[in-house]
Amino acid sequence: MTKKGAKRKPEFKQMAFETAVRNPDRYLEIFKALIDFDGVLLNDENLLKIVGHLYLNNIVKSDKIQIDDKTTFDDIKEEVVKVNSTRNSDGGFPKGYQSRFWTYMRTPSELGFVYARYNETFRFSEIAKMLIKGDIDEQEAFSIQSMKYNRKNPYRNVSNDFNFFKFILRVLLKLREKGKSLSYEQFIVAMFSQNGDVENFIEVINENKFPDFKSVYQFVEKNYGVTTKFKTVTRDYPDVVRRVLIISGFITIRFSGKKLIKINENKLDYIVDLLKIEFGLSDNEKSNPSAYFKKLESQNNEFLRLIYRYRETDKIDGEYYRNQINNIINIYEIDEEKILKSIEKIGNRRTIIEEFNEIPEPLKLEFFISILIALKYGDQFAIRPNYKADHIGKPYSHAPGNKGDIELFSNEIYWLIEVTLIRNKTQQLNQETTSVIRHLYSNEEFADRLKKYLSFIAPIIHEDTERFYQYAMVMERNPEHKLYLKPYSIDEFVTVTKEKRNFEDMENYTKHVFDTFRKNLN
Repeated sequence: MTKKGAKRKPEFKQMAFETAVRNPDRYLEIFKALIDFDGVLLNDENLLKIVGHLYLNNIVKSDKIQIDDKTTFDDIKEEVVKVNSTRNSDGGFPKGYQSRFWTYMRTPSELGFVYARYNETFRFSEIAKMLIKGDIDEQEAFSIQSMKYNRKNPYRNVSNDFNFFKFILRVLLKLREKGKSLSYEQFIVAMFSQNGDVENFIEVINENKFPDFKSVYQFVEKNYGVTTKFKTVTRDYPDVVRRVLIISGFITIRFSGKKLIKINENKLDYIVDLLKIEFGLSDNEKSNPSAYFKKLESQNNEFLRLIYRYRETDKIDGEYYRNQINNIINIYEIDEEKILKSIEKIGNRRTIIEEFNEIPEPLKLEFFISILIALKYGDQFAIRPNYKADHIGKPYSHAPGNKGDIELFSNEIYWLIEVTLIRNKTQQLNQETTSVIRHLYSNEEFADRLKKYLSFIAPIIHEDTERFYQYAMVMERNPEHKLYLKPYSIDEFVTVTKEKRNFEDMENYTKHVFDTFRKNLN
């Protein structure tokens, strides 16, 4: 039995990340909420403020802590301590709210986005700061950091000493050469690789059949001495790792009798070039948190040069996007009834179409609204959703920070649609107002359109958010073009779109706002 405080001897273990945060797209929301604490000492006092801030921003929730527009940190700090008092110590952080903080920082620490150690200075990496500012998007940030990651690191006491992402990508490329894919069952087995040997793993899956999760569990029990729970091995750990692979733009999921993992053909050349970049860690860097963070901060310019080069080749026209959406509609036989039911289910995780389950909820809204618009307006407009999609057309990453979510245009009009699932008043006002207006006017490509339209869509529209858009509408009035906009709840927007009254509705709303301003001025 290991003595309390003594470090256990490293063992070979299944590839895993923190399962409390399953969707890696949530980390951008968390980073934005915590960036003001960059450079703060992570002592008990500051950790309480940080965790309280996460509650105030609805990133962490509890039935015992009620948050409204007027709630302050002082109102909830005692409850934050009480609610988290039973949490065990973890990652060097003491029992309680301190270890709650580590729950949200463990995976970002492993990927080098942050440096978070108890009683040390909290630091964000250069890549994390660029992501927060919108200089790079989630796909770019996660693809860079996953190429630096190492299984054996200061936060994982394992004997597996290699980069799992490079290993699995080389497996997929090898299978692609033979016209094959990786089944999800085989993917789980790959997560137990001890040394990242591609040829050895290919031999394993050629010599063994894995028709279901039960056969996988029996195999890893026998060959790797696994004692972890069945659900953890076959569901929880693979689910989180798969999501990181998806948001990095590396893979796509298809169903063909079985759940299959394939290389994202849209990123094939980018992946091949990423794998050519040499990045290695010393034994000290694999065991020392400060040295590990410093190493994962290195070679950024080399990776960013690759990012910028491929951005140039990614520039494609509106017809391509429309073809992608039509391709999705045809492949999955999507009609209006099916997409409306899919929109209704957003937030419930499970979707009408099983293959869309791996798409993060906020991204689903962008995706489903794009499909609804395409179904209703057909070839009337060129439609350009700016999310990043695989070669089939399924999205895996949000629109880059300097672009709007969905754009429609013709010779006369430009229609920008911005969508969010943010319900919190403060977050909605801070993150979904000025940036949206900036997107409307920063697109020089459509500066000459006579009419500009903006639809902002959220689950609920707070009064302060609506007032911002009303003031913006008046302040941004320009005699050279006509601007019409309206903030919508999801249900309101769907109703108007079903009836194809979008332009009429935005025009009527804008007229009502101006009439009200004139009346109040008089």
